[in-house]
Amino acid sequence: MSELVMRWAGRDQVRRAAMASPAARELVARYVAGERLDDLVPVLHSLVDKGLLVSVEYLGHPVTALGDAEANRAGYLELITGLAAEGLAKGAEISVRLSLLGQELGAQGEEFALQAARRITRMASNAGALVTLDMSGSEFVDSTLGTWVQLNQDLPSIGATVQAALHRTERDLANLAMPGGRIRLCKGAFRESRAVAFRNRHEIDLAFVRGLRILMKSQAVPLVATHDPRLIAIAEELIRRAGRAPDSYEFQMLYGVRPLELRRLADIGHSARSYVPYGPGWYEYYLHGLVERPDNLALFMRSLMGKR
Repeated sequence: MSELVMRWAGRDQVRRAAMASPAARELVARYVAGERLDDLVPVLHSLVDKGLLVSVEYLGHPVTALGDAEANRAGYLELITGLAAEGLAKGAEISVRLSLLGQELGAQGEEFALQAARRITRMASNAGALVTLDMSGSEFVDSTLGTWVQLNQDLPSIGATVQAALHRTERDLANLAMPGGRIRLCKGAFRESRAVAFRNRHEIDLAFVRGLRILMKSQAVPLVATHDPRLIAIAEELIRRAGRAPDSYEFQMLYGVRPLELRRLADIGHSARSYVPYGPGWYEYYLHGLVERPDNLALFMRSLMGKR
């Protein structure tokens, strides 16, 4: 079913209808801050005013050549400049996806992605912002972590994302959980083969908890990226047992998903960060969200007909 949805929603005529439909744009705005900095800034100010930390994911153009990667690099740099100008950079997190910087274009693309990420992280650090590398599918884990190792030499605070669903993650965590290192643990958004990943929901949850235990016992800074109430409760208990200070871990949730729960976590003293996507690639991002939130599919189809 998910493949059928993606094929249908990815058709040019459906995309044009969504771009032109105020109702569709209103629906998307629940989860995406828009495609321009002018759209993003008021959303971030609103979240910060509520006592939340913010993470920004730049939704760039699809990359088929180095020119696309160069355009996305410019988008990241514009983002950092804009956040600094608005007084939003300090303490904010920039989530960098190496695939948008050419990682998947072979050896030349990997080198471009490394140098682009180095420039982005330095500029972000100078502005007082944090950087965390997002993770792509299993075939790019080694490349992404290799880039993280090189960037970590210049900026030890740079974060890395790991996916609990992958069989390799517990071994990776043993190497990544360095003192002060920021490690984002999520379940994993990519459909992988059983050879490299758990597919059963219960198995993934158990793997997530094992990852949590490793991180909470380490001197790393765990970034607990989940909306699952059971896993949040387990993380809270592990935090209590470890006696962790609020600045030694974070809860992270996608913008628009369980916002009241994120506020609750912040209100009781946890560090809580809203993960806010924005940029020209918003439509493709939302399509992947439809697969993960199928209840929204009917709403999206109705919105194309101008109905709310």
